[in-house]
Amino acid sequence: MYSIFIVEDEPLIRENLRNQLLKLSETLPLFFSGEASDGEMGLSAIIDLQPDIILTDIKMPFMDGVTFAKEVKKRFPWIRILFLTGFDDFNYMKTAIQIKADEYLLKPIKNNELERSLRRVVSELDSQKKVPSENESGDEKIVFELKKNHFLNGLFNGSLSMEEIQKKSTSLDRSLLGQKFLVLLVKSQNNPCFEEQYYFSNHLNYLFDDDSSLIFSSISSKYIKFLVFQKDREQLVKKSSELAQILIKELQSEQKQAVSVAIGPVVNRISDIPHSFHLTKSLLATYGDLKKVEIISYEETFKENHSASPNPFKLDLAKRIAALKPEEVNSFVSELSGFPAADETRNIFFRFFVLTELIKLVQQKNQTQLPPELEELTTIRDLSLTVSSMEEYTTVVRQICLFLIQSPQNSIMFKHQTIIQKAIDYIKENYSDPNISLNVVAEHVSLSPAHFSTIFSQAIGVTFIEYLTNCRIQLAKKLLTETNEKLSSIALEIGYNDPNYFSYLFKKKEKISPKEFRNHSFGD
Repeated sequence: MYSIFIVEDEPLIRENLRNQLLKLSETLPLFFSGEASDGEMGLSAIIDLQPDIILTDIKMPFMDGVTFAKEVKKRFPWIRILFLTGFDDFNYMKTAIQIKADEYLLKPIKNNELERSLRRVVSELDSQKKVPSENESGDEKIVFELKKNHFLNGLFNGSLSMEEIQKKSTSLDRSLLGQKFLVLLVKSQNNPCFEEQYYFSNHLNYLFDDDSSLIFSSISSKYIKFLVFQKDREQLVKKSSELAQILIKELQSEQKQAVSVAIGPVVNRISDIPHSFHLTKSLLATYGDLKKVEIISYEETFKENHSASPNPFKLDLAKRIAALKPEEVNSFVSELSGFPAADETRNIFFRFFVLTELIKLVQQKNQTQLPPELEELTTIRDLSLTVSSMEEYTTVVRQICLFLIQSPQNSIMFKHQTIIQKAIDYIKENYSDPNISLNVVAEHVSLSPAHFSTIFSQAIGVTFIEYLTNCRIQLAKKLLTETNEKLSSIALEIGYNDPNYFSYLFKKKEKISPKEFRNHSFGD
C-alpha cells in the first residue's frame, strides 16, 4: 500500500480530490494519509508522515507548490509528486521536469486522468521492488553494481593506486580530486539474501543515481556502504546526516526491523579513506550492538572538546583519573586496553574512545606542557595507527594519565567548567578568524572582558592571547609540514593578516623561523 497526501488551498477542490482518492483506493493500493491548505503546512506534516505520493497545487499562499516540491525533493527524494494547476504554462511544465515531478495535471482534474496518472506511478513504485529477470539488461546492472562494490572495497582497504582510483572514479562519472570524504555504513539485524540486496541497489539507484557526491553499493553480506564527498566539510556532514535519515526511512519500511547507520569521520585525503572506513565499521559494531540506536555519527560522538558525547562503555574517565594514584597507573592502563571476551573490532573502538576522551581532558589544561606523544596525535590516521598497536597505545595512555594526575584541574576550572568549555569550543572553531578577540569571546559566553580574562587565565593556566596563539601556531606547524602553501597564505589561513608578524610570533614560540621549521621537517 502506498500513502498519498494532498496540498491544495481551495477547500472544495481539496474535498473533491479526497473523494476521488478514496474511490480509487478501492481498486489501487493507495490510502489517503492527510492534507494541507498550503506548502508551508504541507511540509510540516510531510516531515512526520513521509508519504509515497503527493498531489500538490502550484499557485498557493505562503509557500507555492514549486518551492514546496523543491523542499520535499531535497529532504525526501523518493517521494513522487504530481502537480495540479489551472494554468497550461510551459514555464511551470519546465520547472516540473527540473525537479523530477511525475505528472503535470490540469484542473479540473478528471477521474480518468487522475486514475491513469496514479496507476503509472503505482506501477513504477511496484517495479522498484522487483528483482530483474535474468536477461542481458539485468546482467549488465549486476556487473555495474559489482564494479562499484569492487571499487569501494579497494578504496576502503587501501589497495588501489592513485592512478587506478582516478581511472575507476572517472568511469563511474565521479570526481574525487580536491574533496573531503566520509564513509557511511548501514547494517540490518539480519543478513538479507542477494535478491533483497539487489532490490535495495535498484531502489538506491532510483534515489541517488544522479547524485555526483556519493558512490554506494549494497552487494554485500555485511553492509550497504557509501562513500560521500564534498569540498566543504560542513556541507559534507549535513549531507551525510540527511542521507542517513533517508536510508533509515526507506530500509526500515521495507525490512520492518531495526536498521543502524554509522557516519564516519571526515578525512581530507583519499589515502585516509581506509582509516575512516575502519573507524566507521568499529563505530557501527560498538554502538549498533550496545545501544541499538538508528544513527551513530562520529562527528557527534567524538566532537572536539564536547564533554557530553554518548558513552556506550559507561566509563567516566575524568572521575577515575581524579582519584588515580601514580602507583595505580599501570593497572589502570591495562584496564583501558580492552575487554578479554570482546572481539578485536570492539576493543579497537574502545581504545579509540579512551584515547579521544583522554585528549579532551588534556585539551582543558595548560597546552604549553603537553606530553610529547600527544603532540603527534593530530589526525584520524594518527589515532587509528596508535590504537591498532597495543604497545604504542599503552605507552601513550600511560604518559597521558601521568600528565593528568600530575597537573590536576584547579578549582576555577571546575567552578566555571561550562563557561570555559564554551569559550574553548568557540576559540577552536574560530581561531583562524583575524577578528576574534578577548572581547568577542567574552561576549559569546556572556561575561565582561575583564571577568572572562581572569577566570580563563586562572582555569587554563595561560592568558587568552597565549591560548589563541598556541592554537594558531599548532595549525601553522601542520600546514608547514603537510602542504606547500606560501608563508603569506598560511598566515592568512591561521588568522594573521601580516605575514611578518606571523613569522615573528612563530620564531618567538618555536625558536626557529617558519621556513626553517618546514626545511627541518622535510629533511627528517
